[in-house]
Formats: sequence, structure tokens, C-alpha cells
Amino acid sequence: MYIIRNILVDITNKRNIRYHLAKKVNINESQINSVEIIRRSIDARKRGRLKFNYTILADITGKFPKNSEIDKFETKATAILPSKQISEKHPFIIGAGPAGLFTALSLVEQGFTPYIFERGETIAKRTDTVENFWESGELNTESNVQFGEGGAGTFSDGKLTARGRDHYTNQVFDKLIQFGADEDIKVDAMPHLGSDGLKQIITKLRKYLEDKGCKFHFNSKLTDFKTSDNKISGVCINDTWYKPEIIILAIGNAARDTFEMLSEKINIESKSFAVGFRIEHSRDFINDSFYGKKTDLSITGAATYRLTAKLGNRGIYSFCMCPGGEVIASSSEPEQIVTNGMSYSKRENFYSNSAIVTSVTPEDFGKDALAGMHFQRMLESACYNPDKPYYAPVQKASDFMTKSESKGLVPTSYRPLTYNADLNEIFPKFIYSALKTGLAKFDKTAPGFIENGTLIAPETRTSSPIRITRDRASFEAIGFTNLYPIGEGSGYAGGIMSSAVDGYKIGKIFQKAD
Repeated sequence: MYIIRNILVDITNKRNIRYHLAKKVNINESQINSVEIIRRSIDARKRGRLKFNYTILADITGKFPKNSEIDKFETKATAILPSKQISEKHPFIIGAGPAGLFTALSLVEQGFTPYIFERGETIAKRTDTVENFWESGELNTESNVQFGEGGAGTFSDGKLTARGRDHYTNQVFDKLIQFGADEDIKVDAMPHLGSDGLKQIITKLRKYLEDKGCKFHFNSKLTDFKTSDNKISGVCINDTWYKPEIIILAIGNAARDTFEMLSEKINIESKSFAVGFRIEHSRDFINDSFYGKKTDLSITGAATYRLTAKLGNRGIYSFCMCPGGEVIASSSEPEQIVTNGMSYSKRENFYSNSAIVTSVTPEDFGKDALAGMHFQRMLESACYNPDKPYYAPVQKASDFMTKSESKGLVPTSYRPLTYNADLNEIFPKFIYSALKTGLAKFDKTAPGFIENGTLIAPETRTSSPIRITRDRASFEAIGFTNLYPIGEGSGYAGGIMSSAVDGYKIGKIFQKAD
């Protein structure tokens, strides 16, 4: 078996993949016994002449010329996980985002029926609550875009980005397909479900877990815990104390009140993340700029992009690009503005948007464990206008470059509404200087990127500002033998897939005691 990379095929070419493989390797098709597509991406380096780029696993007989893009396939050994026997049938999971849900699924496969506690609401109720916030500006601090069934990813593009495709990653993809995702997610380089698709899958997954005996407790918030002899001896949820044998902490990166409580009891450290704003263009402009005017979008879908730049040692990059989507209000605390991008599975909205962010480190905001969180709050509070509650500050990208507040109505997809502001006055100089450097470079890649762009601020929740330190071998929180911090909020993941994989893997650690 061989892995063959970079098989480039014009997107309109209808020939069988075996034909292109044979041409790439310079063999006859008769030498190909089997073919499996491992990965498919879009090569958009030449606008209007897009190609699919395939990576293929193939069984080939006979000889063929040497090629640096052909390697013998070697099965990678599955990572050996620690094993821990527990007697309790109902491990506690705090959080019903991807990490918590896939931990529960993994535990069910190990013979357990965990109890899952989530501070927010079910997807159905949560969706109504979020829609009300977008329409009225009435924020529910316990159930919102950040908190509730499915986690923050429920209101996103539903991206399933996975840097690697190891055993556990493939298992999570298989489970997503089992609960309704298209099989193409296993081969697409940038698979996505859309917010609508993810909601359906999460709902099916929860019902499956309930049928297996798991119990979900919504509107249930962890507020305190007790420690004794290197263990969590009790947890307080909604003013009721419990004594679980183990606790799996699957909180999201917005759980700031939980971070504050934890910082007084366990080891937490600050970590780097990124901040900036969302940039919004018409979907047609992005399609034409990155894919070309003559591209058949029924084949490729709406155009996506990934852009990077540097200013000294500071990285600037696009993040969470949402083709045919909208910029959404994502606040979780009073009198603070947070934005994010969201799109539905068909990606058909008028606008396309992306975060444009720059990296920030403890050297920028301080090395105290919660310094990054306080830095996020500072930016979010600076964007809040008490005269226009939960309106987001907006500025044309061209005006941002010249430090000029935009005049008149600046159309956007954001709800509730926006107000005109100079974002140079909101961000510290080291941030806005980096963002301007990035925009200038991106404008060379896609001329008109600045002139046609609208900025909506701030984007602050790119990843967790803290990390709950855990032992690399046991996955236990340092200093505790029954606390397992996982997923994005704990600082060990950065999105739907990595959070789900982290949770699914941790669930495999536990075995029933004899």
C-alpha cells in the first residue's frame, strides 16, 4: 500500500480518480488494485483555474518510477493510554460541549452511564434565548452563544478542522457520521457542518446518550468544590453538594467565573491566544477574489481563505472564516461586547466574514494566571456603548487604516445593531499596528480586501486564556487524582474536533472496577 500526495485534478474534470492516479505515478490503471481517498482540498492558487488536490491510499502492483510524493503506507501505532479502574457507574462531566459529549459517548462504550451537568439550556431552548438576545439585546448570562448544549461551536460554522488524522480523530469522525454528518467530512481538508447541521447532530447524540442511561442536568452550574488528600472531595452544583468518584472538567473558554473559582484551588497558568476583529465582505467579492469569476461554485461551494502575516515576532492571521455567513453577538457577561462568525450548512448568506487577529502573550498582558482573561474583559468592555446596549463598534477597513471614524450607515449582518467608532481608540497600539500590517498584506493577495471590507469588533474568544495544568501521562490535573481537565476551556484544545477528540480519548482511560 502506498500514500500518493498532490494529485491535482481540474474541478470540472469527470475522469475516474484511477486515471489521474495512474497518470501521476506513470503506470497502467491495471496495476491499481484499490484506491481510497484520504484527503481532498481545493488548490486556489490560480483564480479561475481551481483544482482538487487529492491524497490517495492505493494498492499498486508492479514497478513504477521513483517519486518524492509517494511513500509506503505504514500503520501508526495507536497511542497507549493510561488505565484507571473506578467503581462509580456515573462519573461526573461538567460541560456539554464537544469535549463533554464525546467523553460521555466514550464512557458509555466503556460501560458507564455518566451524569452531565451543563449551566446552559438544551439546544432548542438555547436557540430561542439567543435569538431573543440578538433581537432585543436582553442577555442571559447563563445560556447564550457561549454556554449551553453543544458549546460555543453550536453557533459557528461547524468547522471540523483536524490537524492530524490519528485513531481517535478517525473515531470521532465516524461517530459524527453515525449521528448524521455527511461521509465527506472524513476526506475534506476543511469539513464543516454549519450551525444548523451541528445542532441536529448534537441533539441526536444527546438522545442516544439518554437512551443508554446517561442523565443530563441543564441549567446546572458548578460553583465550588472541596479538596482533601489530593482529591476533589465534593462539588457544589446549584447549591447542592455531591461526592463523585471522578470529575471530568469540560468547561468552555468563556467560563470566567469558573476560572476565578478554580484559580483559588488548583494550578492554573496563563497562555497565549489571539485578539482582533471580524472583517466582513460581500460573498460575491470573496468568491471572485479567491476563486475567480468563472468558477462553478456548485462544485466548490462558497470561497474560503486563509491569510497570514507577521510584524516582527507577532503573527497576524485570518481565523474561523465563515463563507456566506454572518457576524453574531456572542457576549456572555453584562456590558461587554463579543463577536463571532456563524454560517449555515449551505453558506448562502449575502456576506462572508472572518476574524482577523494577532497573537498576544503573557508578555503583553501579564503572567498572573487570570491576566489574559482580564485583558479580554478590558477589550470587550471598551467596545460596550451604554447608550446602545450590545451594539458592536463598526468601521470601514479603509477608515481604520487612516484612523478616521466612518460616516453614515455602515451595513453589516450583525444583530442587534452597530455604532460607528474608531477601532484605533479601542485597541492598544501594538494590536492595531499588527492588524494594519496584516490587512495591508492581505490586500495585496486580494486587491480590494481593505476597500470593500467592514470591521466589527472585538474578536477575543479565539481560544482559552488559561490552561489548567495536567499530568501528561495520566491526564489528571496536577496535584489531584480524580480531576480531569479537558477540552478548549481547560487549554488543551482549539475547536470542535480537537475538543471532541480530547474528550473521547480521556473516556477510554476508565475501566470498571471488579
